[in-house]
Amino acid sequence: MEYADTDTSNNHYKVLKLLDGSDVLCKILQEYEDALVVECPMSVTKQQIHDRPDHIVEHTGLQRWISFTNDTQFVISKEKILGSADLSPEVMIYYKMISRRAKAEALQDQMEHKGSSEDEQLEKLRVNIEKLQQLMEGEIHSSDHGIDTDFDDNFNEDINTKDRILH
Repeated sequence: MEYADTDTSNNHYKVLKLLDGSDVLCKILQEYEDALVVECPMSVTKQQIHDRPDHIVEHTGLQRWISFTNDTQFVISKEKILGSADLSPEVMIYYKMISRRAKAEALQDQMEHKGSSEDEQLEKLRVNIEKLQQLMEGEIHSSDHGIDTDFDDNFNEDINTKDRILH
């Protein structure tokens, strides 16, 4: 790949419009003639909520562009990109908050699995599947066996949302 000299903006936070019509928010780390190296790409999701019986609110959020990986850097071929634009300041703040959380989760997951063998990870997965099956069949109760069902215990994000509204 060769470097391209086409980027005139100092803002590395972009929204990419892909050929399939999807929008991807990301930070551009490196631009080549035929591809972009991006960090923490997020796809835009929309969800309609019935606020009241006669009123629908559409919430827009972000999710990982590629699921089931702890990778945070990806290469996107320029052939798949229709266009790009700088993120607005408000969206950039939201993106940075969500991507920071995604990177922290990926790092935490890597640290948890560091030093453990594949066999140890498979055994842990097998035990968790058995516990889940027992929970679903009503054979055990989560509190009886020390099963943690509160998945946000280790999350240390500032939860003071008094001055900010995110949709």
